[in-house]
Formats: sequence, structure tokens, C-alpha cells
Amino acid sequence: MYTEDPMEIRIHGRGGQGAVLAATLAAEVAFRRGYYPQAFPFFGAERRGAPVAAFVRYSRSFLMPRCRIYKPFCVVVFDAVLPKEAIMEGLKKDGVLLVNASEEHLPAWAEAARGRKLYIVDASHIAADYGLLSSGVPLVNSVMLGALVKILKLVPLQMLEETLKEKIFHFARENLESARRGYKEVKEVVGDALFSR
Repeated sequence: MYTEDPMEIRIHGRGGQGAVLAATLAAEVAFRRGYYPQAFPFFGAERRGAPVAAFVRYSRSFLMPRCRIYKPFCVVVFDAVLPKEAIMEGLKKDGVLLVNASEEHLPAWAEAARGRKLYIVDASHIAADYGLLSSGVPLVNSVMLGALVKILKLVPLQMLEETLKEKIFHFARENLESARRGYKEVKEVVGDALFSR
């Protein structure tokens, strides 16, 4: 488990992908682990497909700032074609980058990571496998949540599953299975090689 305290996470996605829900569920998982959490969104025009950011902060102390996160330890990217410059802004030098990407997107993201830890999971493919689509767009939030919980070593898979069972009612089985796969299939990129964590 990373020792950053408070842990600050910024999630980038597009409207309709579930970034805000993923932030809320990540905060719930952190609460169950004994942390004081916060989760909140930031977006401009409320429309499907528009860029969205969501923030998660959790700490052993209840004394935390209540503002946007400008220097996150972890950045989560729901859409691999979002502008990399804005996404990478403020990410700590020893930070972590998690991207919903297939291997074809890997070279560009490896360059953007600039020595930081980079993880990828093909969340769009996994979500599509379970029929988690809205207007043809994969709903990747459960997959990305599973991957995030794994790489931060926040909670065991069983605790994540319990949270999802209590909080997700629509397509419950599909979301649970996709979160499991995100947890199991996220990979760390090391140089040109990929290996499972």
C-alpha cells in the first residue's frame, strides 16, 4: 500500500463513462478501510462525451483541504485519447498513472508518463464483454475502479466486491464481474515490457 497521506487521486473521463460514480465508490471503499474520504466532480457543460474530472482524497486524519486536486499522486484516465498535457498536469514525480488503453496506445502513454509508474487495463474491451454500454460507449467505471483498488493496494478484492454488491443495483452481476477483471488484468508497464501485478 502506498503511504501517501492524504492520498489524492484525479480521474479524467468523458461524460457518460462513469468517472464521477467511480470516484464516489472509491471513497466508499476507502471509508470501509478506515479512512476519512472525499469525492467530488468538476465539469463544464453537462453533456455526454464532454471532458469530466472527478477527485478522490482520503486520509487517516479528518483534517483535509476541500478543494480540487492540483498535484495528485495518482491520475486515472478513462479515455486514452483525451489530451495528455492536461491530464499529466501536476502529477507527482513519484506518482502513478492508470490508463484505460489497449497496447496500441501504449507508446504515447509510456512517453507521457516520463518515468512515473504506468499501469494499463483494456477497460473498454472488458466493459463491452459484459454489455456495459450506453449509446455504444463502454461504461468503464467498474473496471477502472477494480484496477485502481488493486494498484493502490487499497483493499482486498473481497472488500471491493462487498461494496459493489451493496451500492450497484443496475447490471449488478456485470459490474461485479467487470470490476473483478479490472482488478486481475491491470498491468504495469516497465520499459517496453508488460507484466501482471
